[in-house]
Amino acid sequence: MKKIYLNLLLLTLIPLQSFCQLKKVNPSTIKEEVIIADKEDGKIENGKYKCNLFDWQIEIPEGFTITSKERTKELEDKGYEAMKEHSSQGKNISRATTTLISFEKDKYNIFSANYESLVGKKKMTFDEYKAFMLKLLDETYSGKGMKFDIKSSDMKLGKYDFNKIIVHLYHPKTDALILTQEFYSSYINNHLYTAGLNYQDENLGYIMSYNFMKSFK
Repeated sequence: MKKIYLNLLLLTLIPLQSFCQLKKVNPSTIKEEVIIADKEDGKIENGKYKCNLFDWQIEIPEGFTITSKERTKELEDKGYEAMKEHSSQGKNISRATTTLISFEKDKYNIFSANYESLVGKKKMTFDEYKAFMLKLLDETYSGKGMKFDIKSSDMKLGKYDFNKIIVHLYHPKTDALILTQEFYSSYINNHLYTAGLNYQDENLGYIMSYNFMKSFK
């Protein structure tokens, strides 16, 4: 059974990317309330990750450890391979993201937040992005022959408009719930911000979800 859990994690814990097309843009014509820096240089202080790109910080829950860059890359690589293989939208996934912070209780309960600069790109509207991601995830899971359900909803976190996608993955023979995933995304100051939670333990899932949502208050 652990092999199934690990395969699901490797498949799906990746940053949610935008479908963006590059085009030449005159920086002086870009109108945003705030243009944030492209380079991530956040710091971990007093048990919190403090982002330097915009006004956001998140606590690292007690008992969780920072995920190594090597493990994060391994998870991303596996996820990209699966999406490109099984989804018609796979070829449109950008890999221009940077991980802000990732932490885990164990390999089955993990949180990750990422961003991608949209400066100089022709980007989807946020509604188009939400539809794109639903189709991408649905095709990928279906292509892998998984049993799952998927829901999408909009919510407000602090001053930002977010989309939330929640996925339940089930055992192929017993229909028992084996993994829950929550994906959050928002366009923040000309950047795509995404966060993903994978959890097997409902209590740990609640801790990560609550911890994430209060980070924007």
